[in-house]
Amino acid sequence: MDFMLKNLHNVFNHVPVAMLIFSFIFDLIAALFKKKEWNFAGLLCLIVGALGAIAAVLTGPAWTKNPLFPDHQLFGQLTMVAAILLLLVRLVFRFWKTLDIGKNPFYLVGALVMVILVAYTGHLGGEMIHKKAPTPPVKVEAVQK
Repeated sequence: MDFMLKNLHNVFNHVPVAMLIFSFIFDLIAALFKKKEWNFAGLLCLIVGALGAIAAVLTGPAWTKNPLFPDHQLFGQLTMVAAILLLLVRLVFRFWKTLDIGKNPFYLVGALVMVILVAYTGHLGGEMIHKKAPTPPVKVEAVQK
């Protein structure tokens, strides 16, 4: 359990990646095939994705020596802000105007920008964690018996 508490960012960071991308995909399908139900699925994914983005940003480290960290942190925060703004706009239209704007072309462009942000943020995070650092050459010495 202690391991999970120390690595909460690694637990939360996949939620916005999956949910924000699927939110856009569901809304795009709804627009192309005129399926109202898919807009609701897109909205649900957007809600979970925005909450996941908040959790991912809040649980991320404050600083690390990795040179990609400042960009990763910046794009993570931009992704979170974009997700929150899209969610707020969508909820305002849904509850005050009784209109789901998930199929609106302007909304879809904003959602696509959010998808690009989350994809780039994930790419930077993956590069930080999974890319092997160059290893120094090892001097091989003859084994003496």
